[in-house]
Amino acid sequence: MGYSIKLIGENKKYAENLLFEITTVLEKNSIAYCLEGGTLLGIYREDRLLPWDSDVDISILNNELKNIDLIINELNDKKYRVRIRKFEDDDFIFKKNDIRLIKVRGKKFFGLLKGTVCLEIFVKYVHENNVYWKVGDKTMSAPKTFYDESKKITFLDKKYDIPLKTDEYLTHKYGNWKIPIKNWDALKDELSIIT
Repeated sequence: MGYSIKLIGENKKYAENLLFEITTVLEKNSIAYCLEGGTLLGIYREDRLLPWDSDVDISILNNELKNIDLIINELNDKKYRVRIRKFEDDDFIFKKNDIRLIKVRGKKFFGLLKGTVCLEIFVKYVHENNVYWKVGDKTMSAPKTFYDESKKITFLDKKYDIPLKTDEYLTHKYGNWKIPIKNWDALKDELSIIT
């Protein structure tokens, strides 16, 4: 979110590879995830990453964080640069120092520079019948039932996890998601924003 690149040309190829490799590491370590945001929308609606998108998104529930240190170490040992964003204060159901976002980029020039394309792992927190997460300064929410079961979608010969009720989830986030909108702003246009 908020990057000035587009997923075209070499960025598109790199984003596809980044999605493949990071989800493979999560699967190998039994971390359940789902494709998220524009990544889910593009693959589900158009069988591609949206060329006007600027990053790759997946989400995990907070109960999947139990082995996250192992995953982060594995990614850092490979060719990735991993940055953790934590909550700075107690806020609603979020607690200070809980992980809110994990950013993964490739390393360039022996790790001195970060890669152009970012994969963001949004951590969603379960509270009663909903899940909550933060994007920027916005709190977002969706019914927990969207995360109770998943299904697979094939993209470039790999199967990825997506919410079982994909149509309903996309409607919850985007409204009429079948019509492409190239100037989408998650901090203004997202229908799951609650504050």
